[in-house]
Amino acid sequence: MNYLVIYPGRFQPFHLGHKATYDYLVDRYGDSAVYIATSDKTNDEDSPFSYDDKTQMTRALGIPAGHVQKVKNPYRADEIVKSLGDEEKATTALIFAISAKDGKRFTYKPESYLQPLPTDLKSLKPMTQHAYVEIAPTVNFRVKGVDADSATKIRELYKNGNQADRDTIITDLYGKADPHLIDLFDKKIGQNDPEPVVSYGQEGIYAGDTPGQVMRESRLIQLKQNIQRLQGQLQTLRESQDYIDEKRR
Repeated sequence: MNYLVIYPGRFQPFHLGHKATYDYLVDRYGDSAVYIATSDKTNDEDSPFSYDDKTQMTRALGIPAGHVQKVKNPYRADEIVKSLGDEEKATTALIFAISAKDGKRFTYKPESYLQPLPTDLKSLKPMTQHAYVEIAPTVNFRVKGVDADSATKIRELYKNGNQADRDTIITDLYGKADPHLIDLFDKKIGQNDPEPVVSYGQEGIYAGDTPGQVMRESRLIQLKQNIQRLQGQLQTLRESQDYIDEKRR
């Protein structure tokens, strides 16, 4: 029996954890059998990356371009399945490899087309009779020193980070601070807008490049200097008033 293994997902973004799952599937079923299925759907809230964006990420991780397929629905992947001829379908087992979290969406009945993957792969039926769901292992890793437990967390870390943080995040996700991926993330996720330059004499402090604490401390110093200057002016005014009163006596 041949295998067609589809690894579906939104992948917002695709990263080293996903690559580890892909590698596990390749080791288990062979590199010619495994395909990543993802859509081109985007939105500003939780899906900023397009299909083309995600292929940049998979290429950076060494995944062959032909094994990343654009589909309308990753959890059906009709575009991949229908590419096989009738003879191939009759001799190929179809397997969807998903996470334990996604696996909770499925319920199985004996007569259902979709079935849980049996322990004995020799008992698999061809895709003309059934398709199977395998719960692939989730590979935990850390981004910027914290557990990368969700794509939402990764996007938040990137958006709220400074330049050094963003370089570290891209390195943690892809093995190096790839400038093309940094530029892509900057465009699609962005970052908190930097505050205007605040100048104190010859010094300029940029909120986007230095910690906020430095900005606040500098403003506090300037405020103290202004207070001291006003106190000096007030003291001078009081002394001059005392002198005028003395002249009048």
